[in-house]
This record gives sequence, C-alpha cells and structure tokens, in this order.
Amino acid sequence: MIMISVIEKEYMETVIRMGKRLQSGQPDWEQRRYEIALTIYMKRREHILSSREDDARGAVEEANLLIAELKKTQDKK
Repeated sequence: MIMISVIEKEYMETVIRMGKRLQSGQPDWEQRRYEIALTIYMKRREHILSSREDDARGAVEEANLLIAELKKTQDKK
C-alpha cells in the first residue's frame, strides 16, 4: 500500500478540480472567493490594526465585491 501525505493528497485533489474546471470553461467562484479572502485577511493581519473578526469580515466583504465585478466582466464576453 502506498502512503501519501495530506499535502500530496490535497495537491492531487486540487489538480483534479482544476482539470474539471478547465474542461467546463467556468471559473470556480467559491474557490476564487476563498483564495481572495484569505489573501486579503493575511495582509490585514500583518498590520494588526483591528480585531481578527473585523479583519475576517472585511476580507470576505472585499472578496465578494471583487467576485461580483469579475462576474460582470465575464458576463459581458
């Protein structure tokens, strides 16, 4: 039996998910929202100007705004 690490398993699952998304031609908006919110949250935490809860809420709000604009752009194509 072959043992793989959790990271290797997550990587393989991500590659499979990306392949399916590429075949369908549609972006995975929930995945993008998560990635964007995480990036924004981590940047906010570097400066620690507010609470974690406020940073989390703000990151999700900003990610939602960006996703909405990206969807508008895609719908125009």
